[in-house]
Amino acid sequence: MTAITVAAMIEALSALPPDAELVVTESGYYCYGEFATIMLPEAYTVEGVENDADAGRVVYRIGHSHQSY
Repeated sequence: MTAITVAAMIEALSALPPDAELVVTESGYYCYGEFATIMLPEAYTVEGVENDADAGRVVYRIGHSHQSY
């Protein structure tokens, strides 16, 4: 799992022009669109599928992609 702190995100966003627009892109073999759905921050408890060490960790999602297997 890759995560970024709120402080690092604020610093990065502060460097952008005030009228900049943000998008969340999708990637992978089974993506259905060029962009993912934009979501307000939402608490999410990691299930640990990619790394069991992250299981139970609470993070905040800001966007997501639809994936099919």
